[in-house]
Amino acid sequence: MAEEVVITPGGVRPRVLVHEMQPDSILDGTDGRHRMLHRSGAELADFGVIESRAEGIPLMPANVAIPPTTEPALGSGWITYAYWNRPSAPISSFSTTWAVPPGPSTQSGQLIYLFNGIQNSTMIYQPVLQWGNNGAFGGNYWCVATWYADGQHGQAFHSSPITVQSGTVLTGIMTLTSQSSQGFSYNGSFQGISNSGYAIQNVPELWQAVQTLEAYYLTKCSDYPNTGKTAMSSISIQTGTTQPDVVWTPVNAVTDCGQHTLLFDQGAAAHGEVDIWYRGAPYWTVGTGTVSAGGTTTWWFTWGGNGDVGPQLIQAEPIQTSDVLWTTQVGEVLDSNGHLGYRASVHNQGSSAVQFQWRGGGF
Repeated sequence: MAEEVVITPGGVRPRVLVHEMQPDSILDGTDGRHRMLHRSGAELADFGVIESRAEGIPLMPANVAIPPTTEPALGSGWITYAYWNRPSAPISSFSTTWAVPPGPSTQSGQLIYLFNGIQNSTMIYQPVLQWGNNGAFGGNYWCVATWYADGQHGQAFHSSPITVQSGTVLTGIMTLTSQSSQGFSYNGSFQGISNSGYAIQNVPELWQAVQTLEAYYLTKCSDYPNTGKTAMSSISIQTGTTQPDVVWTPVNAVTDCGQHTLLFDQGAAAHGEVDIWYRGAPYWTVGTGTVSAGGTTTWWFTWGGNGDVGPQLIQAEPIQTSDVLWTTQVGEVLDSNGHLGYRASVHNQGSSAVQFQWRGGGF
């Protein structure tokens, strides 16, 4: 990685476009220019015109790509993630709690980012946990910093990095502090960690929430944290003064080590949990659906290839607070190629519709 290049949690860019925010400073976007202001209002730096994009399509992950070097053995960029678009009212608060995982068991110069964040078509605001050197800071240890970043070749801003230890419980939080004709103002940081964030003001609304694993320069699966998963838990999202029903959409963009995202406890009452797996789980999940109150639905599952995946225990697993879901009429069928197919029905005996995912495993 060239010294003058930084791989931010917003993609690679020249180092001259990466800026560290000073203590007690605010990033201001008034009149379409990024400026660093002291809390007194004095201008500390002018970073120039903001190159905005048309609204409607989120900035990430399309604006993240590996640097122009030899491609490593494993995939790069946004590896696995989940997203949610606010339906109408602006996101007024978004927090997620997770524990710093063990470090990787092997070192290959990899760079790993874990974060919750909010974005629009031009910028992403994110409290980020980092392993590895990104060209500006970091190494074979965990550290945290809050970022506000444009796409591959735009400006990126970060707070001063702070080293944290495995097992430390983090809460990344972003709060809407005001709204006016000039734009939206937010404050982002890691709760309880001094100087881990900074405020941004008079910027376009940030309307998509994400939970993300982003990584670069991995050559083997042991370059990921030495654990099965990180639970992004106690998720709380508010729009205005209400807590909406949140239905996350998982995306598994890279699965070369079995990386994937699983959803649990969706809905306002339970706040939600998004589990980011670095490797394959001891069970499989497939598909999501909704079964109406008192309703029953039936799904078919098939696998190609030689032989069979073995007998399966298949269950419909609710991913939000619910009454009991009963998995009934589990059956198998053998086709002419010697492959088994599976059928399973789920019945919702409760009084409300329930979103679920299928979960199974060999025994």
